[in-house]
Amino acid sequence: STQAFPLNSNIHFSSKMTTSVPATLFRSMMREARKMPDYNFRTYALRRVKAGFEKGRQLQGEEGTVAIKEAEVQFAMLKRQAALGQMYPSARSVMD
Repeated sequence: STQAFPLNSNIHFSSKMTTSVPATLFRSMMREARKMPDYNFRTYALRRVKAGFEKGRQLQGEEGTVAIKEAEVQFAMLKRQAALGQMYPSARSVMD
């Protein structure tokens, strides 16, 4: 499948994945998910980030590299969604 948004071509991963790249990406994605203004979207994004990284925790080699690249695509989408949510706020939920 083709990707609508190209990945950062300056990032290269070795076959042995370091802990810092996934950990940094996880923290960044959690930070962006917390910026979502709507309670339902925010909790869904937080749950999805946690579940995705838990699922990919044991991946190594090529599978780990592919998972990190997919997470970067999801991170870019999350940033766009958070920005859109802040530009067009909805009514406050009773859960907030």
